[in-house]
Amino acid sequence: MSRESVVVTGLGTILGCGPGRTALAEALASGRPHLAAVDTSSGYHLPGGPRLASLAHHVDLSPWLPPRAARRLSQPSKFAVAAARMALEGAVLTADDVAEQGTAVVLATAFGTARFAEALIRDILTQGPEAASPFHFSESVANAPAAQVAIALGAHGANVAVTQREAGPILAVAAGAREIELGRSRLALVGATDEINPLVHAILGRFRALAMPDAAGHEQGRPFDPERNGFHAAEGSTVLVLEGERSARLRGVEVLARVRSSVRAFDPTAPPHDWGHGAETLADRLRAQLQRDGLEAKDFDLVVSGASGSRRGDALESDVLNHFFAAGRIPPIATPKSVVGEYGGGALAAAILALSGEGLPPGFGGRPRRLLTSALAAGGASAWLVLESP
Repeated sequence: MSRESVVVTGLGTILGCGPGRTALAEALASGRPHLAAVDTSSGYHLPGGPRLASLAHHVDLSPWLPPRAARRLSQPSKFAVAAARMALEGAVLTADDVAEQGTAVVLATAFGTARFAEALIRDILTQGPEAASPFHFSESVANAPAAQVAIALGAHGANVAVTQREAGPILAVAAGAREIELGRSRLALVGATDEINPLVHAILGRFRALAMPDAAGHEQGRPFDPERNGFHAAEGSTVLVLEGERSARLRGVEVLARVRSSVRAFDPTAPPHDWGHGAETLADRLRAQLQRDGLEAKDFDLVVSGASGSRRGDALESDVLNHFFAAGRIPPIATPKSVVGEYGGGALAAAILALSGEGLPPGFGGRPRRLLTSALAAGGASAWLVLESP
């Protein structure tokens, strides 16, 4: 029996460049990130270190999340609920549709609800366990955003939080697609949500993960640049609506992309805090799985790379792509994280837009027919997603 073909019918984004696909497409086409100063009044940051990030807490979420409902939510949960409702609007679905169709929710997060977790721990350490706030505790766990999306929309299917760092957004899509393929859910809300609070930003800076200020004070990730020195952190949320292609065609809704294949792998050479050097093993795993799905390296018109400006992360990404394409033609490579930054799912949203020809810089030609998007995470998790034009 053939598997149900899974398609993307809705896209919601809340990023530093603003809400929605139009704001994202304009930012990607311009090639300029939207960076703002991080609050350093807490004293966490080292002198002379990075101070900028792609922040999204200024974005007005009220069209999708009334202020009354937002009051009890952490920032990642706010982002996720708003992005999910935006995605459902695009897919021409209502909350009743979500409740009736056993909808799964799979959201990735790199740092969880960092601000609430920090507040909870600070109160416990400074005032004792009795001072622990139930308000902070309920939103201090990594699965809070996925749970809040399910509560807000009445989604009664599988509810999963993915915590695999940079690989999380693609792994979330793969897990949601699997729920539909197996018939356990008719709809899936998948993607990522993150916040960059001062503590997280300072820790990333202390680990030298972030782009350092140059002579002009600029802090931008420069993927694959020989002089790259880190990425710029980003917050926000990207949520996709997945459903079976037959259902989408019957509803007459626009199909944004078809999920043709997904591949997962692990690099055992990677330490817990960094990237490894297992490029050939990862490329072999990618090639073998795609061959089982009837695909070869020559079948791709575009690569949406997960390169972000990370020193060793980009080196591994480059080596994997070179091994995978070997002596064949390497298609054009897009690096959206130079604009959207790392975390928050912006690169996943950029891959969806690329299939419609949106957000691609000059020189990329027309709309790609099939693209490969990649994400290699510090710690060893690795994932790829094959998306096709409908």
